[in-house]
Amino acid sequence: MRMLLLILTFLSTTLSQGALAADITMDECNQQIAEMNANLPMQLDGITTWTSTVCVDKGNAVIDLTYVNEVADGNAITQTQLDTVLPSLIASWCFGPTLAPLLQVVDTIHYSYDFANGQHIGDLYFSEQDCNMAERFPDQQ
Repeated sequence: MRMLLLILTFLSTTLSQGALAADITMDECNQQIAEMNANLPMQLDGITTWTSTVCVDKGNAVIDLTYVNEVADGNAITQTQLDTVLPSLIASWCFGPTLAPLLQVVDTIHYSYDFANGQHIGDLYFSEQDCNMAERFPDQQ
């Protein structure tokens, strides 16, 4: 039984690393986001500014694409409120013609939110694997 558990653990680790390896190099990722960053900062709404996009090397050919956002001080934004927008964010990435191709070549999309004073609000993470959930449960978008 112990041997079976060890084998299953090894296989799942090996398969997940292969499944998560980015289909893009860090240089290619940085080239793609250079155009995005050239147009930043960008006001997204009355309180949120998209300040930068960064490719983060997580090791083992895993790339995290991080969108850094700043929220104006004095707003009552919390991680709980950020979590409520995650389903619609996932849907826009999974089914949007401009975002879906990028989602297919990086491992994780990460949205980071901080107040202008530097206080961290929270983070949202998702990957292409979350698109499968969005397809199965479209009413939650």
